[in-house]
Amino acid sequence: MKKQLLKFLLSLTALIFAVSCGNSANSSTNPDTDYPTGNYFYVAEDSYTLGNEHDIIEVDTDASYSQVKKQAKYKFSINPSDASCSVTIANITIKGTGTITDVILYASDLSVPSYIKNGEEVSVSLTSTGVDKFKASPKTQKAVYTVTLEFKNGESTKNVDIDITIIPVKIITKTEIENMVKGIQDAAHPQGNYGMTGNGDGGFTVVLFDLTGFTLSSSGYNANGNDKSPYNVKNLKPSPITLGNLIEETETYKNIKGLTIDTLNAQSSVEGKTCTYTYKFKLSSGYALDSSSSFITTTGMKIKLTLNDSGSSWQI
Repeated sequence: MKKQLLKFLLSLTALIFAVSCGNSANSSTNPDTDYPTGNYFYVAEDSYTLGNEHDIIEVDTDASYSQVKKQAKYKFSINPSDASCSVTIANITIKGTGTITDVILYASDLSVPSYIKNGEEVSVSLTSTGVDKFKASPKTQKAVYTVTLEFKNGESTKNVDIDITIIPVKIITKTEIENMVKGIQDAAHPQGNYGMTGNGDGGFTVVLFDLTGFTLSSSGYNANGNDKSPYNVKNLKPSPITLGNLIEETETYKNIKGLTIDTLNAQSSVEGKTCTYTYKFKLSSGYALDSSSSFITTTGMKIKLTLNDSGSSWQI
């Protein structure tokens, strides 16, 4: 009886040991990739800090040569963190959620870094051949792809899928912006003139600022103003919102899609006889500014209103 009990206990111990070893073997050959430990090679996209539009490439297909206006940005978490990973494109497929589905891309059409480090911000762009493939595509529409990147660390490899959206953009020109300002129409004043009323020596009077020759430059455009009565205007109060509203009402502004003037946050500053209005603009996805006017989204478009009459002044 004791011998039989001993044999049973030995058999049970062997069974438990076998099961235990089997589980250990399975975990070492098929590790849980959600929770990598030690020196196990692991790569995952980690781009959430780069914003919602980090994966968009915007391309100017009107240009005679490659004109990528915006590159896509990505970050990756790599374990071990000191790994030196070489990167190649293993595959590109059309995702099917975009509106452009007939442009097939190959690895040679995309530009990706040859090496990527843990937590490094990297850019993905189109090569010149990639740009050429979108020349016949409709502007402002999207093409969405899943790109499989192969990360290699020594003998270990890991494939990671990233999504890329490519948009052939519509370019908004300097001339369009200039015409937008020239076309202001105040019901009480001739087109292209911005009228302001203020307290004159003999009551209310009007100052007209001529914008018919407006040209766009980063330094700003100076519009001379002249009193339309024999009385100098005292303490003329700046009103950038009013002029901004007049710009919004022009036909050119209404016809320019994808560009918005931030009238409510327009700024004014006075120095001597000159009051400077500054307007910043916002672009919708799928639209871009030409190189000579791109500053209006950062430093802003400046219009300088200068009083010419000796007795006139701005209210500070």
